[in-house]
Amino acid sequence: MSNAKMEYKGLDIDEAISNACASLNVKREDLEIEIVSTGSVGIFGLGKKKAVIRVSRRGAAPSEEAPAAAKAGPEAKARPEAKAESRPRPEPKAKPEAKPEAKPERKKRPTEEDEDGDREEAGGEPLTAEELETIKARLAELLGLMGCPAQVTASQDASNKVLVRIDEGDLATITGPEGQTLDGLQYLLRKIVSRVIPKKVVLSLDAGTFRENRRRELEERALALAAEVKATGKARTIPAISPAERRIVHLVLQQDTEIRSRSVGDGVFKKVLIHLPGSKPPGRRRSSRRRGNGGRPRENS
Repeated sequence: MSNAKMEYKGLDIDEAISNACASLNVKREDLEIEIVSTGSVGIFGLGKKKAVIRVSRRGAAPSEEAPAAAKAGPEAKARPEAKAESRPRPEPKAKPEAKPEAKPERKKRPTEEDEDGDREEAGGEPLTAEELETIKARLAELLGLMGCPAQVTASQDASNKVLVRIDEGDLATITGPEGQTLDGLQYLLRKIVSRVIPKKVVLSLDAGTFRENRRRELEERALALAAEVKATGKARTIPAISPAERRIVHLVLQQDTEIRSRSVGDGVFKKVLIHLPGSKPPGRRRSSRRRGNGGRPRENS
């Protein structure tokens, strides 16, 4: 009797067992079943995990589960290799002459799209009234779990972008410092909506008038820092912000030919560096070590 076990998955234990029976063409009572994981339904459809089982046939002979290659033995395995070695190796083909690479076109001044690849998405597909109600209901559930019940509205603009707004309630808690909680809530809502609505949905979440106030604040900060950079020649930085907020900064500075801005850092949230054209960003200092001298400064001759 072979002890080899095979692994099968399903939305739950019953489905995983059914998959095993169908694959092995046996009945349930003919299997020895080991439950590895019962799976998880997740939260709001997120974080789902499938059930996992390991099975083997009851009283199965080694010949039923062992592959043919294993029965053939090491001698049979070696024959194809020996046959392959006896074949003459084909002569290597001459490599085609490499064509000179075309010189890349000179890039224009970088924009937010060049720096981050965070192009502002075009509108999505039209939604029905029922689908908009679904989005409102999901957001209301999230706010209830946060202990911040509030009034929610959802609509689509001319480009079919879904505008979701939270009014009344504890807006300060929902927004969080510099909108961090609101951005996280927007990210989670987008993930949930992508699971429950089989359409392309471009969604923006706002709480009261936070987004408009935040836009004005970022524009004013960017222009003030740009003025400092031009006066002192030193680069200035806006702390890590979201892609949408970085677009606001880049666009407001794009018309100023005396200033450059670019995103720096890793991940979704990045800093925005504001500097003069041609200046070296801070932190990129040339190393004092020189090759062939063990890293020591050369003595004057």
